[in-house]
Amino acid sequence: MNGASGPGVAMLVGHPVAAVVALGLQRIADRRYGRVAALAGAGVLVVAALALTMLWWA
Repeated sequence: MNGASGPGVAMLVGHPVAAVVALGLQRIADRRYGRVAALAGAGVLVVAALALTMLWWA
């Protein structure tokens, strides 16, 4: 062990949670039409942006 800190609990838990939420929203966007599909698609982008902001750029 070289004493370097690891990724931390937030990153280890946050990535799978964000992935599951994004996949669920993408599934809704793929199977529905109209406003629901558009909102689910926008939700995928929001989840991705939050994951990048909170887990990578913070």
